[in-house]
Amino acid sequence: METRRPLLAGGALYLVVAILGGVLATTTAALAASSVAIPISGTVDGLPESVSVSGLARITSTLVKTDTKFHHPPRVILGFDLHNVSGTGVSTGTRYVTRSRDEMLRRLVAADVVELTFPLQPKVAKGITAARAGLASFTLNFDVNTGALTGGSGTVSTPGS
Repeated sequence: METRRPLLAGGALYLVVAILGGVLATTTAALAASSVAIPISGTVDGLPESVSVSGLARITSTLVKTDTKFHHPPRVILGFDLHNVSGTGVSTGTRYVTRSRDEMLRRLVAADVVELTFPLQPKVAKGITAARAGLASFTLNFDVNTGALTGGSGTVSTPGS
């Protein structure tokens, strides 16, 4: 006795295999990301007091596939995590924290300078209402073949200064 399988079942199988292939390819790209902890420090000036800031910024670089159809240059997605950066008020000793995370797409070059602003707030009740801006400036070095972040340095200052 011969059993017949509907054509839809075979087509569905191919669809599942194609979807899993795409998911696995995406996962592989995510595993290729590189990450570096870069020490940063500096002073954010302003009222009610200047804040001495320091800590470790975790920066992640993920290579974006080049598009041969549109001839885009190689790019990287940079992720910035400043959770381990904090500050101390110079005159009052008040503790300041940041919970900043940011991402940006940049052209892949051997060395790049990236600046981003981040919120800095007193670690007190309703401290978010007294938040102020800091400017993190990073000089980053990359392996231009893989997009891997190989090192860098960082400073903190007052935006607009």
